[in-house]
Amino acid sequence: MKWTEARQVVRLLGWPQGDGPDPSKPPSHYFEGLRRADRLADAAKFLGMALPRWETVAWAARVLREVGERNPGSPEADTLKAVMLWIQDPTEARRRATYDAAQGADVASPERLAAMAVFYSGGSVAPPDCEPLPAPRDAAGRFSAGAVLAAAARTQDPVMALNRGLDLGTTLAVEPEESGAK
Repeated sequence: MKWTEARQVVRLLGWPQGDGPDPSKPPSHYFEGLRRADRLADAAKFLGMALPRWETVAWAARVLREVGERNPGSPEADTLKAVMLWIQDPTEARRRATYDAAQGADVASPERLAAMAVFYSGGSVAPPDCEPLPAPRDAAGRFSAGAVLAAAARTQDPVMALNRGLDLGTTLAVEPEESGAK
């Protein structure tokens, strides 16, 4: 299972104890409990933090491709392309290229948030000629969840889009043998 422990995620998010499902249960139960309680934004935040860094970025990118708007040739489209290239080959050069591409995108765009998730997924966030500075451990998950929430918010039906995004994220949280696939 790729999920991080629910108790750890709740602590990282700074949520008070007793404000939601039981964090001692498996993380998939906690996540589904948030969804059943119609706390979809919290479910997205939880999933962003519960997935490993590469998976959380892949989740955001999948959601952007499926529910995002298309404007070919825009800085946002170029930024999403850089994110997709990093997912295919997560090298340091592509991580930095994704950051550079994001500089032209609208600051509040889901594409820029996804690119920032890439940049904060590992490696140093300092300029290459400076002393290394590691990214905060929770930054990639927070940016990915933000990208998913922003992508859903700009659709005609944000609730449906967010539910679809949560479904897509769930597929990345479960190993093939857990989902019944071989």
